[in-house]
Amino acid sequence: MPFVDVTDMVLSEEAKELAIAYDSDPKIKAAIDQFDAECKLRRELTEARNKKNLTQRQIQESTGLTQQVISRIESNTAISPSLKNLMIYANALDYELTLQPKHSLGN
Repeated sequence: MPFVDVTDMVLSEEAKELAIAYDSDPKIKAAIDQFDAECKLRRELTEARNKKNLTQRQIQESTGLTQQVISRIESNTAISPSLKNLMIYANALDYELTLQPKHSLGN
């Protein structure tokens, strides 16, 4: 009997279930949206560091943040960095964190 890889089928079913939960449960939608926003911020900070050709060690030396904190800022883990550490990191890149209203349709 030939080997049949069902990975894509299983992932497809899980994706469908997640999409249904996202659309039907406001708490799940809020949690996923929040995680997506955190991932976007972390990705943008990492890209900014890379564009400036800075290493994590250079950020560590200029900010006093530990390598572990910098790694947590740049990775999409369940451990969220503190706002203070995000601000210190962003400042080292000549960026600032700002607050802006959400974009919504019809506004």
